[in-house]
Amino acid sequence: MLEKIKVWILHFLDKVWRRNFLTEDKLKGNAPYFPFELNKIEGGYAIIAQLESDRLYPLYYDFFKKHGYEGNGYCWEGHIEQILEKLDEDLLEELDFDPEAASFYVYADSKKAQKKFVKLLAPIFSDLEKLEIWVKRAELDRIGD
Repeated sequence: MLEKIKVWILHFLDKVWRRNFLTEDKLKGNAPYFPFELNKIEGGYAIIAQLESDRLYPLYYDFFKKHGYEGNGYCWEGHIEQILEKLDEDLLEELDFDPEAASFYVYADSKKAQKKFVKLLAPIFSDLEKLEIWVKRAELDRIGD
């Protein structure tokens, strides 16, 4: 019984979080490409998700754990590669993945590629219902967790 209550509470909190924090109005300005951050670096363009940040950890840790994943940067890389293979396989040629346990990093060759990445993936990763569809379709043996 206690386990059912715990699951219900986590589900409820997830719904409240998305309703209150992941709305388009809340994301504009402060984080238009949530959960990703964009940076210009020497020689390229970085896309980062700080997975252990106070903002991302509570949301994504439980989500990925529910599906049997650690939810670390290597996990994100495996899922993102598979999603991009379906949505825009050519974009993968312009990206250099460099994940870590606590963060997801990918470097784009151009600003255009950087923007394309977040325009394709931010709508999926900011909506756990959409992300769940992709996670359930993933080839498990290609996820480096």
